[in-house]
Amino acid sequence: MGLIRSVSGIRGLVGTDLNNVNVAHFASIFADFVGKGTVLGGRDTRSSGNIFSQIFLQSLNFKGIETIFCGIVPTPTILFLVKKLKLDGGFIITASHNPKEYNGLKFVSSSARFLNKKDYINFMYYEQNPKPFKENYKKNLNDFLLYKKHIKEVLSIPFVNRSKIKRRKLKVVFDGGSGAGSLVISELLDNLGVKLYTININTDGKFFRNLEPIPENLKGLVKEVRKRNADIGFATDGDGDRIAMVTPIKGAISEEYTITIASLYVLSKLKPKKVVINQSTSSMLEILGKRNNFKVIRAPVGEANVVDSILINKAPIGGEGNGGVILPSVNLTRDALVAITLILSYIADNKKDIDKIIDEIPKLYMIKKRYDINSSAALERIENEFKDVNLDRSDGLRFTFDDGFIHIRRSGTEPLIRLICEFTSMEKTAQMVNKIEGLI
Repeated sequence: MGLIRSVSGIRGLVGTDLNNVNVAHFASIFADFVGKGTVLGGRDTRSSGNIFSQIFLQSLNFKGIETIFCGIVPTPTILFLVKKLKLDGGFIITASHNPKEYNGLKFVSSSARFLNKKDYINFMYYEQNPKPFKENYKKNLNDFLLYKKHIKEVLSIPFVNRSKIKRRKLKVVFDGGSGAGSLVISELLDNLGVKLYTININTDGKFFRNLEPIPENLKGLVKEVRKRNADIGFATDGDGDRIAMVTPIKGAISEEYTITIASLYVLSKLKPKKVVINQSTSSMLEILGKRNNFKVIRAPVGEANVVDSILINKAPIGGEGNGGVILPSVNLTRDALVAITLILSYIADNKKDIDKIIDEIPKLYMIKKRYDINSSAALERIENEFKDVNLDRSDGLRFTFDDGFIHIRRSGTEPLIRLICEFTSMEKTAQMVNKIEGLI
């Protein structure tokens, strides 16, 4: 398949696509991009991450960059610490939700964000034009407790009432997916005062479920929530930036509810009444926005695009339907620690259980699919089929109907086409998916 390279970073099959040589190569490019100063690094729990992180660190040191290594931490922890400590950049060895056979590299700029398009162009420039080598070796410092600053910041969000959460005596099951958030998010939940049960919080590189926190991968969490008579279950992905929920009655629900519930809480506390979501995210917030007088702004898919729109529109919250929540006052990235804290705060504030809260949110029916093709001809056929429907071309093809939408686009992280289809009835959604598949 080869390496996948984009503003989302570098990803590939370990040994086949991503290996010691090209990890050192990309580290050298990143060193030239940063120029000088100190870079913070972390990794997820994949077995290859230990070797890759050491290669990356030593390559930076070789080119005159001082480094601090945090060990296994969630991706958002690195971005937060780059901002908090005013560092010159950061990197994470992770392939996020991709299968365990993959690994990857994510790069963070001095602005505590993933590389935007302009940054990526500069990064690519240094691949073709490396800086002359100077003998100026630097050292690495290991600090495996820095993550606690991230937990402290999340617990200090001004409109989060920890005592109110504690008084609810909530029983919570957390499924770490054996990933980077396993121990850090468990510690956060302990600090929030819930009665905590955990599964899959090992960090030894052994995975007991698929890493993406979608309903079909969360059967173990559903079972544990019911066994413990818990109020809610949370599951995260491989690098700890996304959250999905399990309820006592409904079981594993769509990760689309994460940004919806987190946004309802924040918009009840902060102004301006704006939220940014991407083109593929459910329309639940748009329907709720009309009822509750807040504005929903859509951005192209991709975390960098959502963050850009949050900053331009001065929105207090934003995110994506994959379980990602961005609270810019804490972090300019999807942050699972933030998402969990906001959702528990909403439950505590409303004095309702999670199933009742879900019942009060508009019921929509979404199907997400992906196809192992990357064909312009297929997209052309789809466009012709719906030529009389309102079309937005800002990110692939997004067709808006009175009762739903279809969004089809090329993936930025895998060589395939993604389809998101959502309507007010499952019959209509399935019908539209079948029509698209016929055209593909």
